[in-house]
Amino acid sequence: MFADDAFRLRPGLSFRFETIAEGLPVMLVDGLYERPDELREEALSLDYAPAPFDYPGRVARMPAPNPSLTIFLRELLGLVNAQYLPRVPIAADGRRIANFHTVRTDFAIVDVHPDDLRPPQRTPHIDPIPIFGLVYLNREERGGTLFFEKVDASRPEPASNSYLTESGSGYALRGRIEAAFNRLAIYPGFVPHSAEIGRWIESEERFTRPRLTQRLMFF
Repeated sequence: MFADDAFRLRPGLSFRFETIAEGLPVMLVDGLYERPDELREEALSLDYAPAPFDYPGRVARMPAPNPSLTIFLRELLGLVNAQYLPRVPIAADGRRIANFHTVRTDFAIVDVHPDDLRPPQRTPHIDPIPIFGLVYLNREERGGTLFFEKVDASRPEPASNSYLTESGSGYALRGRIEAAFNRLAIYPGFVPHSAEIGRWIESEERFTRPRLTQRLMFF
């Protein structure tokens, strides 16, 4: 069970922007949580279930409300509305989105062997929400997030079972978020993207030392 202050933020945080595909911004906050190793340990003890979509792994929801998480999500929502959303041209029903009203969170583990990937999991995807966030919670190298542009819709699905980590299969690599430990990244979910998965996924490390992220979804 998470302690009441498990999601306490490190004092003196600051944010910055980097540019990815089509000149769109990514917001980065480094050193987010005060005790990220403890947070990772607790998060890995949650009950994970297969994702009900094409995510190549499992997801877990928070088992109960948490005071420090509530504070973090409230502050994050204000930051995204004030600093990030004005920089990203997104609209709904023909109108530009001026504010998000809520942010939801869960944890996700990537653990599907390349041989077991379904065809949709071998190519970049677009999120069902316009703005998405991740906290990378891995001290080992587990890869960041890659952004692509679809350049050839006529190309068939790749013949080999693999995670796409470079240009190919009708997509051109256009940007990357490096997965620094305890880094928060806010990015446009409407740009095709995928997790940057290395050879470790072929070993038992996908179970013993999995790629863990905290996911943040804005509505």
